[in-house]
Amino acid sequence: MLAELSAGSVATSTSDPSLLRRVRKFLPMCQLAASRGSAILAQFAVQLVVGTMVGASGLGVLQLFTSWTCIAGEILALGLPTRAMRLVSVAYAEQQGDVIRQLLRDARRKIIRLWFLLALLAGAPLALLLHAQTPPDWAHYGSLLVGAALVAPFFSLLRLYAESLKATGGALAAVTLESLTSPIALLLVCAVCWLTGQVVLTTTLLIAFGLSLVVTPLALHSRLRQQLALLPAEGALQGKAKTLSPTVRGELLSLWGIGVLSICFLQLPFIVLPIYVDAAQIGVFAVAHKLINVVTTLLLLLAAIFGPAFARQAAQCDAAGMLELLRRTQLISTAVFLPVSLTLIALANPLAQLFGEDFGDLQIYLVILTAGQLINAATGLAGVMLNMAGAASKELSTLVIAMILALGGSMWIGPEFGAIGLACVFSGSIALKNIASYALARHHLLTTRIPS
Repeated sequence: MLAELSAGSVATSTSDPSLLRRVRKFLPMCQLAASRGSAILAQFAVQLVVGTMVGASGLGVLQLFTSWTCIAGEILALGLPTRAMRLVSVAYAEQQGDVIRQLLRDARRKIIRLWFLLALLAGAPLALLLHAQTPPDWAHYGSLLVGAALVAPFFSLLRLYAESLKATGGALAAVTLESLTSPIALLLVCAVCWLTGQVVLTTTLLIAFGLSLVVTPLALHSRLRQQLALLPAEGALQGKAKTLSPTVRGELLSLWGIGVLSICFLQLPFIVLPIYVDAAQIGVFAVAHKLINVVTTLLLLLAAIFGPAFARQAAQCDAAGMLELLRRTQLISTAVFLPVSLTLIALANPLAQLFGEDFGDLQIYLVILTAGQLINAATGLAGVMLNMAGAASKELSTLVIAMILALGGSMWIGPEFGAIGLACVFSGSIALKNIASYALARHHLLTTRIPS
C-alpha cells in the first residue's frame, strides 16, 4: 500500500512539473516573509520593552536619533544603493564579477569622501549649537545630531551592501541582517540591564543602536564577498567596468534626490514634531508609526524580490512584463496590508494598556496613519518601477511636490492641532504621493520606450 502511494506521488510530481516550479518560485518569497516576520516581532518587542522601561519620552528620543541617522545616511549615500541594485542585478546575471567589485569600491569611496567634506563644513555650526544659550531640549537635540552624524556613513554602507546583496540573489541574508541586527542589539541591552538590576538609560540604547550600525555593514560585506567569489575575478570583464560604473551624473543626482527625499518623507514626522510637541508625545506617535510601518515593510520585502526583476525587464525593454509585475505587487501588498492594519486598529486599546498609561492616544494615530498607508499598499511598487526603468526624475518630481505639501501643511496645521493634526497631514501627503507615482508609472510604461 505504501509502495503504491509512493509510486503515485512520484508519478504526480513527474507528470505535473508546474507544481514543482511554483513551489520553487514562491519559496524565496516565503523565506523572506519569515525573515521579515521575525524582524517585525523584534521591532515590536523593542517598542514594547523600551517604552515600558524608559517611558514614552525615552522612546521618543530613541526614535529621533534613529530617524535623523537614517536621513543623514541617505544624504551620504548619493543615490548609489539604488543604482547599485540596478547595475549589479544585470552584471551578476552576466557573470561580470569585476564590474560589481569596481562599482562597490567607487561607491564606498564617494560615501566616505562626502562624509569627511560634510563633517568639515558642519562641524563648526554643530559646536556652536551645543555651546549656545538654547533651551534644554534644543541642546539635547544638538547632541543627538552629532551622534547621528558620526554613525551616518555606516548606515550608507549598510544600504549599499544590502541593495547589492539583494541584486545578487542574497535577498534573504540582506533583509535578515539589515532588519534584525539593531532590534536584537537593543533587546540584548535591555535584557542585560534587567538581569543585572541596572536602570536602562536612553544613552545606553543610543550607543547600542550606533554599534549595531557599525557591525551590520561589515556582516553584509562579508556575505556579499561570498556571493561574488563564485564569479570571474578578471579577464575581459574589466573592459566593461567603466561603462557600468556610476558615472552618469544626471541619473545619480535624480536617484540621490529620490533617496534623500524618500527617507525625509518617511521620517518627516520626526523632523517636524520636535518643533510643536514634547518627547513624550513623539514617543506615542512613534509607536503608532512603527506599528503601521510594520505592515508596510511588506513593500520593502516586495522591493527586494521585484526590484531586480524590474531592472532586468527594463534592460530588455519589456514594458508589458513590468506592467504585469506592477499589478502583481499591488494585489499582494493590498491583500496583506488591509486585514493586518484593521487588526492593529481593533487591538489598539489593549496595546496602549500594554505599553503603559502614557500611550492612551495610540488608536487615533493608528486610524489616521492607516488611511494614507492603505493607498501606499494599493499602488504597489510604482516608485521602484520608475527607478529601475530609468525614469527616476519622474519619481523625484512626486517626492518634491509631496514634501512641499507636507511641510506647508505642517506649518499651517501644527501650531493649532499638534500631533494629531500633523498625523493627518503626513497621512494625506503619503496618499497623494503614491497616487501620483502610480499614474506616472503607468503613463511611462504605456507611452515611453524604456532605455536599455
